[in-house]
Amino acid sequence: MQKGLTKYEVTRIIGSRALQLSLGAFPLVEPRPEDTPFTIAKRELESGVLPIIIRRRYPDGTYEDIPLKKLLMESMVKI
Repeated sequence: MQKGLTKYEVTRIIGSRALQLSLGAFPLVEPRPEDTPFTIAKRELESGVLPIIIRRRYPDGTYEDIPLKKLLMESMVKI
């Protein structure tokens, strides 16, 4: 079992959230005048306010659901 977020999970989360923001979703952090959807999504991930559960599938067909907050505490990938 891997600890923390992978770089692929970080990319997927930021990309998906930036798309939501660009389509009109309300930001979960205070936006600054110079912010883009990408920078807002990145700050949301860094602050741990996104209510996301990561589902990790394993080769034997099983899966594990892990809350994002738990993975952020263990993450070794720089966000």
